[in-house]
Amino acid sequence: MVLGMGQSEGESAGVQARVAVVGAGFVGRGLVHRLARRTSVAGLLVVNRRAERAVQAFADAGVDPDAVVREDDPARVGEAVAEGRPAVLADASVLPEVPGIDVVVEATGAMTFGTRTILAALEGGRHVVSMNAEVDALLGHHLQAVAERAGVVYTIGDGDQPGVLLRVMHEAEQLGLRPTVALNCKRNLDVHQNPDDSRPYAERDGTSVEMTTAFGDGTKMHIENVVTANLSGLRPAPIGTPGVRTELAAVADDVRAAGIEPGTVHFTLGGDFGGGVLVLAGTDDPDFDAPYLRYGKLGDGPWYPLFRPYHLIHMEVPVTIDQVLAGGPALGTRTPAPVATCVAVAKRDLRAGEQLDGIGGFTAYGVAATVEEGAELLPIGLSQHATLRRDVGVDQPVRLEDVELDEDAELVRLARQRRG
Repeated sequence: MVLGMGQSEGESAGVQARVAVVGAGFVGRGLVHRLARRTSVAGLLVVNRRAERAVQAFADAGVDPDAVVREDDPARVGEAVAEGRPAVLADASVLPEVPGIDVVVEATGAMTFGTRTILAALEGGRHVVSMNAEVDALLGHHLQAVAERAGVVYTIGDGDQPGVLLRVMHEAEQLGLRPTVALNCKRNLDVHQNPDDSRPYAERDGTSVEMTTAFGDGTKMHIENVVTANLSGLRPAPIGTPGVRTELAAVADDVRAAGIEPGTVHFTLGGDFGGGVLVLAGTDDPDFDAPYLRYGKLGDGPWYPLFRPYHLIHMEVPVTIDQVLAGGPALGTRTPAPVATCVAVAKRDLRAGEQLDGIGGFTAYGVAATVEEGAELLPIGLSQHATLRRDVGVDQPVRLEDVELDEDAELVRLARQRRG
C-alpha cells in the first residue's frame, strides 16, 4: 500500500487537540488562521522568533491581540494553552518543556532549525506534522526511526505536493488501479534563477526570497519528488531528464513518448495543470477495465491520468492533524531505506574556496536522483555547510569530493549517521 489510511475523525468525533505551530511565515500564518477557527483545537500555541509576527498571525485569524499570552516560561505557556487561551512563544528551545502539547506542526522550511524542532518534539513524545519537505528529503528516514522509538507519529502534511500525490495514489489503489507514474506539475522553470531575480515575486506573493528562488529554480519541486519517492517506492528519473512539456489531454501519451519508465516520480512543464498534481495509473485487467475507463473519459490507456487540480497547502494540514489524533498512520509508507536524494548542481561557474549558500541561493539548485546515482554527490540540504575544494562548472553536479563539509554542523553529523 502506498498510503495506510485511518479514518480522519477530526471535529465530527469531538477530537480536542492542543497544537503548536512553529513558524509564522507564509505557511504558518495561513495554518494559524485555519486552526484558530476549529472547534477541534482546544489550545493553540504559535512559536516564532519574532513574537510580533506570531501575534499578528492570531490577529489575522480574528483574535484580539490583547488576548494573546506572550510568555517564555514553558509552564505558564502550558497553562495558557490548557485553558484555551492563544499563546505565543519566541524561544523555540523551550517548546519541549511546554506541557500538554499533542501535536507540533513544523512550518518553517528551515533546515537546521526545523531539524532541531522536529527531533526535540519527537523525543519529547509529541506527534509531528511536518510541512518541511527540505528536512524530510535529507533526514526523513532518521526522523521516522526516532518517532517509532518514541511511540509517536512523524508525518508530512497534507496540502503540499507530496501529501497530495500520496492521497491520489491511495485513491488509485482503492479503485483497483496501479499507480505507475507520479507527476509534479511545474508551470515555469529557470534553474539559474537567483535571489535578485526572485525579489519582485517574493514581494508580490508575501514569501521569502529564498523560498521563491527555490520555487523558480526547481529545487523545491525536486525536493518534493524525493519525499514522494521515499514515501511510495517510486524512483526519480535519471539526472538531466527534462520535464515533459504537455497538456492534460495528452499527458499519458506524452509521458510514455518521453521514455519515462513505470515506477517513476517526475514532472511536467507548462500546460494547463495550474497548481495540480497528477498520477498515471494502470490496470491489471485492461481487457475488462479499458472500456469503463474510456467511458469515464480517462482515455485509451494503458496509463490513465488521475488529476487533482489543486494543492491548498495550509488549508489541508488540519486533515493530517485529525488523522494523527484519531490514531491514524502517517501519510505514505516509508521505504525500508531511502530510494531518492536531492543533489546540488552548480547554478553558475563556481570557484575553489567559495562557500555554498544553501537552498534558494546564488550558488546551487537541487535535482532529484536515485540514491545510487546520488551516492557520490552533495545533498542540496547540506550545501550551506560546504566549501569548494575545486572549481565546478555551471550545471555540473557537485560531488562530495569537490567540497569540504563542516563536520561540526548538526545536519552534517546526522546525515553521516544516516548513511552509516
